Amino acid sequence: MREDDGAIFLEFRRMQGFGGSAVHHRKDRRAVGQNLPSSITLADLDGASPMGKSMGSGDKDARWLRYANLKIEAAIFLLIVVTFAAVLGQSAITRQQLVLSPLTGQFVAYVYSDATSGGHSSISAEALKPLSWSCTIRDGVTYPYCGYGLRLNNGKQDEGLDFSHFKTITLRFSYRGPGDRLKLIVKAALPASLRGKAGGEDMPVGLEFPIVNGRNEVRLPLSQLAPEQWWVANHGFSPQEARPDLSNVLAIEIGASGGATTQDLKVSVDDITFEGAYLSTEQWYLIILGVWLVLTGAFLVHRFLRMRREYEARQHRQAQETRVLARARAAAEAASSAKSRFLGNMSHELRTPLNAIIGYSYWLSRGDLTPKQLEAVKTIQSSGEHLLAVITDVLDLAKIEAGKLALVPAAFDLRDCIDGVRQMFRLPVEEKDLDFDVSVARDLPHMIVADQKRVRQVLINLLGNAVKFTSTGQISLRVSLVSQTDDTARLRFAVEDTGFGIPADQLESIFSPFEQAGSAAECSGGTGLGLSITRQIIEMMQGDIYVESTPGQGSRFTVEAPFPIATPAQGALEAPARPLRRVAP
Repeated sequence: MREDDGAIFLEFRRMQGFGGSAVHHRKDRRAVGQNLPSSITLADLDGASPMGKSMGSGDKDARWLRYANLKIEAAIFLLIVVTFAAVLGQSAITRQQLVLSPLTGQFVAYVYSDATSGGHSSISAEALKPLSWSCTIRDGVTYPYCGYGLRLNNGKQDEGLDFSHFKTITLRFSYRGPGDRLKLIVKAALPASLRGKAGGEDMPVGLEFPIVNGRNEVRLPLSQLAPEQWWVANHGFSPQEARPDLSNVLAIEIGASGGATTQDLKVSVDDITFEGAYLSTEQWYLIILGVWLVLTGAFLVHRFLRMRREYEARQHRQAQETRVLARARAAAEAASSAKSRFLGNMSHELRTPLNAIIGYSYWLSRGDLTPKQLEAVKTIQSSGEHLLAVITDVLDLAKIEAGKLALVPAAFDLRDCIDGVRQMFRLPVEEKDLDFDVSVARDLPHMIVADQKRVRQVLINLLGNAVKFTSTGQISLRVSLVSQTDDTARLRFAVEDTGFGIPADQLESIFSPFEQAGSAAECSGGTGLGLSITRQIIEMMQGDIYVESTPGQGSRFTVEAPFPIATPAQGALEAPARPLRRVAP
């Protein structure tokens, strides 16, 4: 989330995290048989050719393959045992740190003074230097004051940040003026049961601290924050009702008050740091699930690339035999059969560990979690289910090439589908510090008839590439209506990023299997299947896909396709659509 006039940067630093490694794969496109001698006899195939040599060691290779598979299953079993031990015997201490600084703008700054209540004090903030302000406190009211505040909820009603796990706050600032004390004020949202009694106001809890002229570094315990007594007395709250609750903090203020004489002061804040540590069993479970996802993803990539290399080696040997035997058609059919067996075996072997991941996330979602933790668990579960679906991409490609891939249309809520995709990419986008904008036109039909799995697969492939190839800037998904008749709507899905871009001579080749563009492909670790499958699915939907790109500036992929509009009877058969959830910043 980003406000145009904000001047504060929020940074969560986790003391515990995960490492990662990139896997790069380079395809060898040398011409088959380019180093073969000019003449080869059938006798050469018995001993000199690679195929002839492999025939003598077939039994040994088969035994080794069985042993290698056994090692993989044993490693998976050991990982499951270690996971259960970690769940039953250990919780993690996770340190958190929240830093507010004037480096970038994500929050809204504001100033205030007694001028709004009839006083004569004045305050001004420096436009080019956030978190810096000057104030002149003048008498004329009983309690003259001025101050500078940071709104943490981006203008959203009653929705702030959870400070309940923070223990201390450290302020680093420069001060110039006659006073010797400032006040830290934290404004927290009241529970729904008390909002009416407070007239919709937020509860201010404050703490005064001493200062000196010049550089200051003040460390304060948040446990000493106390409600402002004038506010408690005005609203008639009991001590129990006025107990500070920092689970939903909306704003932070630094204020100063004066006496009977005019005072001029100037404050420039370097940063405000909140720190804390807490013990969380639920967060430990999330870490375990994250480790499972990372290890399973690495295993899938390694397994796929190894089997792909083995497959390409078999193809190379078959091509050599085909050249010697005048490119016999029987050899080509044997290669196609080997490909089908490879795809079937890969699908069967890779689904087993992912089922454990999905089951674990489902089990955890039924526990006693906070809404934020439950949302994170559901995101992990959704991502795991998608990762399981990725395994079928290679099978989809084979089915498409064989003409056996079929669409299964059914009525579904388009906005609900788009929101699910948005939730899946929220965390990856936040990790790369990118802006992510999803815009859905108001005039879109509520229910359409299509293969929801394939529509979702197209959006995930396009957004996944955008996140992968964008290091700074923003990513957007815009869904709009091109045209509409009584029973059909033509929709446009546009995915735009500010990534590396694609050279003009590679705009068409990126839709070919196992092809990627430019040097960006060397750092992506992808397989090059996504866009090929995406285009062929869109063509099966009678749609079109276009790409526009400028190297160094970004790319835009546009998909247009017609979709039948669901009738009321078709819509009634579907489950009620869940409401869109608003994600806390």
